[in-house]
Amino acid sequence: MRFRLAVITVAWIFSPMIMVAQSTDTTLEVVSWNIEWFGSPAAANGPADKNLQEANVGKLLKWMNADLYGLVEVVDTMRMRRVVDFMGSNDFGYVISPYCTQATQPSGNAWLTGQKMAFVYRKSVFSNVTTRGMMRNSATANASWASGRFPFMLSATVTLEGVSKPMNFIVIHAKAGSTQSDYDKRRAGAQELKDTLDLYYSTTMNLIIGDFNDALNTSIYPGTSISSYQPIVSDSTDADHYKSITLPLGAQGQTSMIGYPNVVDNHMISNEVMPFFIRSSVKIKTDVVTQVSDYVTAKNTSDHYPVLSRYDLNGTILTSLPVLSFSAAGITAWPNPVRTDLYLRSDKLQSHVQFRIHDAQGRLVLEEKMDRWQSGSSLRIPMEGQKPGVYFLEVLTDNRRMLHRFLVD
Repeated sequence: MRFRLAVITVAWIFSPMIMVAQSTDTTLEVVSWNIEWFGSPAAANGPADKNLQEANVGKLLKWMNADLYGLVEVVDTMRMRRVVDFMGSNDFGYVISPYCTQATQPSGNAWLTGQKMAFVYRKSVFSNVTTRGMMRNSATANASWASGRFPFMLSATVTLEGVSKPMNFIVIHAKAGSTQSDYDKRRAGAQELKDTLDLYYSTTMNLIIGDFNDALNTSIYPGTSISSYQPIVSDSTDADHYKSITLPLGAQGQTSMIGYPNVVDNHMISNEVMPFFIRSSVKIKTDVVTQVSDYVTAKNTSDHYPVLSRYDLNGTILTSLPVLSFSAAGITAWPNPVRTDLYLRSDKLQSHVQFRIHDAQGRLVLEEKMDRWQSGSSLRIPMEGQKPGVYFLEVLTDNRRMLHRFLVD
């Protein structure tokens, strides 16, 4: 959709907005965390004191107080159950992947001692929970995903503040290693995952989280600076595209592992999730050291830090920019309700202007920009053909943000 104004061109924009979000009951908190051979009976795998690791994991999960945790390297399932009991089994549910490397089902030593994936979710927020392993019948995916460590998907209805959204959460634990073979397998796995999502989940809200075992802004493989997830990272323009929301953290020089120079624990979200993502809320939880003071020095819990991102299901885009009414900004919008066209007029010069319109389900139906909106000029936004309902127009300038709610009938 285009404005009927020659100076405006279509663009897909992800503006660098700043938000320091705090845990609230109104936002969805999603955490991914590699808990390093959690409870492995092998002394050489993970922290030596398994009881202390269990206690620390439970303490930190409860302290972070997120709504969903995507965990990898879960070995001892009974210890995982005790952690959830500690968090409150009336408040939280959990599910563990019934497969892992070299194990197609939860039987045999390979599954009992292998690194599994798990979800822990808040029951008051998540309903209609189902899970599935992705691409399990694909021989190529089996090879790419560490001989059977396929992506694990949790689908659910997520409800906050009376707003419900069907969402898919995909936790991955990718092939490890920095050789070219490791890199090639990760890249093939990323491509097949993207193809699968585009084919079967092209219009759903998808979040890919977990241990990617590679950076998004570069690669741990020394033979290239291009991420093995480039098939997903570079896909930022088509109708089924994804946003790599942790990529900027790696570009800033942050790390998600103790003593390791890259962000290998990442979050990616589909374009359907973008309207609900609280920009710049994503962070590496290095502050776990405030709760476990020897987390780094003793490495008694994990060699990875948790990674968190937040979402507002109302579709309210939270930023540090002050919110003004249209009238205070010198903007007039009419009519309301709209039948064919929405008109805007600015009585002030507006510079570096961005326009976004979302429907009531948070789907982005228009995003455009213009360098200068001259004082006294009007714009026409065609809404003909849009479904009747509530829409939200957001206008951003260099230092201001304006919101307008309108109806299409």
